[in-house]
Amino acid sequence: MGETKENIFLFVPNIIGTKFGAILDQLTDRAGTAGLMMTLATFYPRYTFWLQMSMVIDITGHWLYLHTCMLQGKTSHKFIDMSENPIMHVYYTNKTVLFLMCAGNEAFYAALYVMHFFTGPTVLGVGLFKLIALLSMPVAVVKAGITIVHLIVASLNLSIIDVNERAAIAEKQKN
Repeated sequence: MGETKENIFLFVPNIIGTKFGAILDQLTDRAGTAGLMMTLATFYPRYTFWLQMSMVIDITGHWLYLHTCMLQGKTSHKFIDMSENPIMHVYYTNKTVLFLMCAGNEAFYAALYVMHFFTGPTVLGVGLFKLIALLSMPVAVVKAGITIVHLIVASLNLSIIDVNERAAIAEKQKN
């Protein structure tokens, strides 16, 4: 009897922990966010620059961080070594912090989207969705800051990989 080959395309990517799954998860998150940012930029043209910056930070920070993690041989971009950046350590090891940051960020952008069509019932003299946007905006700003930390940590780690690879090539050429 022949061996059966494992088909990673049939896995639930985020649960199984394949490299394909990690990349697919990041691509769908980034593509969804980019689409939402473009839509919000048409709804709120006055804020186009800030929405574009949010999209650029999101895509570059997450992509470089995931790519560097894979080059380092990590099984997940959510696995953080104790010796790495303390902000990233708390962000990825404290599930409450990670959940609140992600939920607050999503609430901000979702509220902006819904607010374009309907302000919601009045709460404390303000439309509910405007209130949600106002309350969750600081979380979205902090999350963007954390994504910039992603970018910095990944850049530093990638520079170390480059230096080590160049040293290995130089050593090989000596021999």
